[in-house]
Amino acid sequence: MDTCIFMVDDSAVNLNMGKSALQDTYTVVTIPSGERLLQLLPHKKPDLILLDVEMPGMGGYEVLEILKRDRSTANIPVIFLTGKTDPENELMGLSLGAVDYITKPFSPPLLLKRIQLHLQLESQKESLRMFNDNLLELVRERTDEVTALQNAVIKWAAELVEFRDDETGKHVARVQKYLQIMLDSIQKPKHYIDEITTWDTEAFIKSAMLHDVGKIKIRDDILLKPAKLNEDEYANVKLHALYGKILLESLQEDVPNHTFLEYAKTLAYRHHEKWDGTGYPGRLRGEEIPLQARMMALADVYDALISKRPYKEAYPHDKALSIIAEGRGTQFDPVLTDLFLSLSDGIKEIGSI
Repeated sequence: MDTCIFMVDDSAVNLNMGKSALQDTYTVVTIPSGERLLQLLPHKKPDLILLDVEMPGMGGYEVLEILKRDRSTANIPVIFLTGKTDPENELMGLSLGAVDYITKPFSPPLLLKRIQLHLQLESQKESLRMFNDNLLELVRERTDEVTALQNAVIKWAAELVEFRDDETGKHVARVQKYLQIMLDSIQKPKHYIDEITTWDTEAFIKSAMLHDVGKIKIRDDILLKPAKLNEDEYANVKLHALYGKILLESLQEDVPNHTFLEYAKTLAYRHHEKWDGTGYPGRLRGEEIPLQARMMALADVYDALISKRPYKEAYPHDKALSIIAEGRGTQFDPVLTDLFLSLSDGIKEIGSI
């Protein structure tokens, strides 16, 4: 593509001299005023503009300010042509964004060399922009690949745990959906909303996959026992909350300050705490229990109730909700329980997955 130069000057002599000097190398469009330049630019963009400073009507400085305000023309290099030789005017032009300042009468060979220099610089800048754009795209692609791999490994680790005591292996996916529908629907109280707005909710939902990761350290003969656990066995199962915390803290040593792991640790360690303080492992009470864990408690218990386990048959949706309702204010946060019950139709649909 031919390189196009716009030359703007109210002097026909200067326009003819400039065109004569440049036309063997570039396509030159001569323009007699700043107003005419602005009319022409929406239809054709030059590679460089030679712009006279002093013209009747709209002067060069005013024209340049307009060019710089418009994203479509802001990056076109502009060289000022002027009869003024004082440093103040040159500084003003360069401050407005001109790339060079050439005094008139100009030397045609010098003008040609200056234009060649700035077009070469512009070409290098464009190459650098393209390189940066390509590099950013490559980084995005690699980041997406790494993120996808991380998500797949996390999902695999979660399902490795869940398949040990979950016939369908879909418990994790359903729990995430219960949490999402609760997040989408919660309207009160205000301090719940204020807290949730500080969360990375995507990381929170993703972290739910690891809420039972500590079960990987529970023996199969206990975890899969098809009968009621004795006192010692139940005490062993309850250790999975502590094991989950320990496992996730070991990951945090390699990846510190990671929101996802902090959420996952909270859910793993605290989702068996109860509103009345009778839960484990810390016997926390009420709002001492992290809000994320109080939400997880509802999602986890409901899904356990509607799921078949080695030691129990699946309960129907209505029976599961009635058990949840009975736990309002004892096992579960009353406000979150009311929210969960109000979402019955959506919860039931998720539970059927």
